[in-house]
Amino acid sequence: MAIHQHYGMRKLNYQNLKSYGLFLIVLTLLLFVVISDNLRAEPLAKPEDIPNLLFSRGKNLSAFKAVMNVTTMNEVDKSRQDVKGFLLYRRPNDFRFQGLAAGGNTLFELVIKAKTFELYVPQEGKVIKGDRACFGRKFPDVAEIESLIPMVLLQWRDVRFDRVLSRDAEKLVVRITFEGRVWGATLDSRTMNLLRLVRINPRGEIDLTADFGEFHQGDYGWLPHKFEVVSPVGGWRTLAKISKIEVNPFLVEKNFQIEPTFSVKTESCR
Repeated sequence: MAIHQHYGMRKLNYQNLKSYGLFLIVLTLLLFVVISDNLRAEPLAKPEDIPNLLFSRGKNLSAFKAVMNVTTMNEVDKSRQDVKGFLLYRRPNDFRFQGLAAGGNTLFELVIKAKTFELYVPQEGKVIKGDRACFGRKFPDVAEIESLIPMVLLQWRDVRFDRVLSRDAEKLVVRITFEGRVWGATLDSRTMNLLRLVRINPRGEIDLTADFGEFHQGDYGWLPHKFEVVSPVGGWRTLAKISKIEVNPFLVEKNFQIEPTFSVKTESCR
């Protein structure tokens, strides 16, 4: 009887030891997952490296095509405009957008270059040309959104890091300077995806906000497929969804030239 009891105790101790070993293995794996997750959550040792990190991520994106659904609401006159269209972009600053009516007819075609723009309006039979300053005065909402493209596409070579404003496990907010303007940039602490941009004017007031979302997986997963831009000063809000993105397509100069089917009159922007 004592022998059987002794054997049973040895067997029980062995089972306990085996269970304890399995527990240690599981615990080690869990710790590894937690540590790895924490490492992913804080990929940067120094926040001042953020501009270089984001620039490295976006430097291979030279051009893209996309379908866009855009809704603009103006708080001043309570108007709303819904436009579906096609966007072409080529670095450093070639931009073309074709807006379509519900029936598929072209509402307008807009081409923006480094210093100039062209706007073709088929229904009016005219092309408006001028410099970007005039375009910004006549079409402030479109100009503001177009000017955000370098930031969204991580063309951050000339972005200067100023300081960290806040940081937790989910979000990192930094103050940066780009082209002489001060911005607050909110990034996902895990992925370093750009979630929000807030522009601060010289008086310390917010004059533009842009929120980004619907990030996908893959090499270009940092590209947002949805954004909302709000101008508290201008009193307008624009919501846009981007789909059917084709990264780095073959685009030539002709893609950024307006060629009306019929003869049109040309007007100078003033």
